[in-house]
Amino acid sequence: MNVLLVLTFITLSCLLQNVQGNRTVTVPTDYGDILGYETDMARIFYGIPYAQPPLDDLRWNHPVPISKWSPKVLNATTRAPACPQPPCGGIPSILCPTLFSEDCLYLNIFTPLPNNSSPGSRLPVMLFIPGGNFQYLDASIPVYESERLVNTTNVIVALIQYRLGALGFLATGTKPNDLQGNYGILDQRLAIAWIKANIDAFGGDPNQITLFGQSAGAQSVALHHLTSEMQSFFQSSIIQSAPMAIPFRTYDQYITPTTLLAEELQCGAEDISCLRKASYQAIAAAQTKVDSMLTSFEFLLFFEPWVPVIDNNIVKGQLLELVKNVSFPMKPLVIGTLTEEAIFYVYEGWAQPITISLYVEIILFTFHEHAFKVLERYPPSELDDQRPLISKIATQWVFACPTRIYARKAASYSYVFGFPLDFDGWENETFCNNHVCHAGELPYTFASAWVNFTDAGKRVATSMTNYWTNFAKTNDTNRPVAQSIVWPQMNADESYLYFQDPLDIRESYLKDDCDFWDKIGYKTIPPISL
Repeated sequence: MNVLLVLTFITLSCLLQNVQGNRTVTVPTDYGDILGYETDMARIFYGIPYAQPPLDDLRWNHPVPISKWSPKVLNATTRAPACPQPPCGGIPSILCPTLFSEDCLYLNIFTPLPNNSSPGSRLPVMLFIPGGNFQYLDASIPVYESERLVNTTNVIVALIQYRLGALGFLATGTKPNDLQGNYGILDQRLAIAWIKANIDAFGGDPNQITLFGQSAGAQSVALHHLTSEMQSFFQSSIIQSAPMAIPFRTYDQYITPTTLLAEELQCGAEDISCLRKASYQAIAAAQTKVDSMLTSFEFLLFFEPWVPVIDNNIVKGQLLELVKNVSFPMKPLVIGTLTEEAIFYVYEGWAQPITISLYVEIILFTFHEHAFKVLERYPPSELDDQRPLISKIATQWVFACPTRIYARKAASYSYVFGFPLDFDGWENETFCNNHVCHAGELPYTFASAWVNFTDAGKRVATSMTNYWTNFAKTNDTNRPVAQSIVWPQMNADESYLYFQDPLDIRESYLKDDCDFWDKIGYKTIPPISL
């Protein structure tokens, strides 16, 4: 038995002991009773189905709402399996799911203990869409554990799972027999609707729902934030570390990955029946192989190969185009990025130092006619390794500067997170130690690593959870719980909150750099499929 299996067994044993050592609690819903459990800090409900299992003919089809399970009682005391996905790779193992099933359309709910709230009052709801490149992770990884968050702030947290990778986003066209794509986004929509329709049974206010998400989950939140038919389902949004420059695909751009996937599965690209007969394990294995192939000259799609497709129905364009042309008043929004978002991706992509000559090649391949302007502004460093410089460029070009475009059009509040993980959480990804790598804010967002935080980390987590939940309660980050510093709304000076210890208010994040990237643009070349 390998070490990972041993650790998994120990973890599951501890979880079972934890459930058995706590009180069970039953919540009645229109679907039937739900059995969860109550700890000293919160009530927890894992694995609540919101859609029928997307199996057989429902694979690559719209999600179908769940049917009633009464008179049975739904056991919601154990975590649901993750949606099928390739191996995690370089992601810290504690974040990697170990149990998978195509029957994975479930959600988790954390609520405060009843004595934490006023009798009869309805609590604000924060609905989280997990990230993971649209192809990894799930709603039950330890970093999302929300007991302390709901206990100390008196909100409800819901986390949803949705179909990932090829099973969630494969798209062949718009004809009746085509796979039209965006199944993962449709899953999200149905989960959000389920929460709105049923959260009152858990003590939540269906008219006070805040969507928030990180990475691919943040791209998803940004899309819902800009979609007219979604406006009645939420009151505000929080977008954390969305790689806004990574484009959604067109149907033409899905031809190559679809063909390659079908070849790996020994199917024709248009033989949907054959594709539906393949096991999810075979699809995940085929997806892993396709992920290593060049499927588009749009360089950034290498980092998110399975993205939503622009179908002009569910997804009507690229995020940076949509936000410029919204025809309705947008809901309040908090948006921000981390100071060193791209370090993780660059060092995972290039395990060895990048030489000056390779650096020049990368810039030429990525920016083409703009390459010499980029090289002039970001000349090679005197170091033997150019990875720190590429990380800086990618952080600005993929995350920070396109986020500024979205923020200028839509944001109520803007932030930059600059506090490195203050405990040993990166495992073998030692290049992230003492750096603010992508997803490094999540333990503070959920206060989920509280026992590991230093005093400074506890202050940062307390500030972040209070600002976030203040916003969920009032659309104002500064009330009802007063903080050590007043976070100003976005203004002409583009003020933002800088998360460090102590907190700081600053202006015009990366202004000169972002002005440069705005002129260069955020496409590598016009979209071309292989």
